[in-house]
Amino acid sequence: MTVAVTGAKGRLGSWFLGQGLVPLDCDITSRDEVREAIELVQPRAIINCAAWTDVDGAETEEGNDGAIKANTHGPGILRTSFDGFFIHISTGYVFDGKSGPYDENEVPNPISAYGWSKLGGEAAAMMRQPSLIIRTLDLYGPGEKTDFARQIRDVLELGAPYELPTNLYGSPTYIPHLAEGVLAAEKMGVTGILNIAGSAVLSRHEWGKQIAEAFGYDPELIEPTSKIKGVAPRPLRGGLKVEKAVSLGVPIYGPPEGLDDLAEWRDDT
Repeated sequence: MTVAVTGAKGRLGSWFLGQGLVPLDCDITSRDEVREAIELVQPRAIINCAAWTDVDGAETEEGNDGAIKANTHGPGILRTSFDGFFIHISTGYVFDGKSGPYDENEVPNPISAYGWSKLGGEAAAMMRQPSLIIRTLDLYGPGEKTDFARQIRDVLELGAPYELPTNLYGSPTYIPHLAEGVLAAEKMGVTGILNIAGSAVLSRHEWGKQIAEAFGYDPELIEPTSKIKGVAPRPLRGGLKVEKAVSLGVPIYGPPEGLDDLAEWRDDT
């Protein structure tokens, strides 16, 4: 029996496929499709990477409906249709960002529609056992979709200054490192909640400077600001603590390791 992945066309899901996992090809909001896919693949474990990821889009009425459907109802359908080991990918946006970084025992308090939809998905994922919720944050890495790291790299290539907030903190997480950690936790049979993220909690401004240095650009082009773009409220003092993962032997890496590896993807779009 194998490990199956939902959301296999996304960056994290597609990376899992490259590691030998198989896609669970279905609309996770359709119980009939989910059951048919499970019957076809017969996995021993499922990693749910399918999600609504448009944080700002979830603030509209239509977007909120889509986020709840994908991020809350979908995990519930998956979990109640499957008796095996279930791993659900969640986010640090379940916190309000008043006192981060956060460990696994902190009480969630979302401040955005997206955060609430993901918190609902966590509850749905835990309706049956064995289940593991993986909280992560600020993903970057290989794939077709442009992420924060490559966006900053492309701007710096033009030689223009770029403002980034000094008051918005997170845990930059390299996608292949996240996947490695998730697979390690799956093999160990870890259940409950586990943070798997980059080891450093950085402001966007600090993160931008590290990106500039890694790609050989002048870090002084990254200028400080207190302005935060986006419609949805962000957890300002965010970030995730990873001491639990380290204590379990789950591999955790910092930004330098991720950026060194990302340098090999310079020509990605």
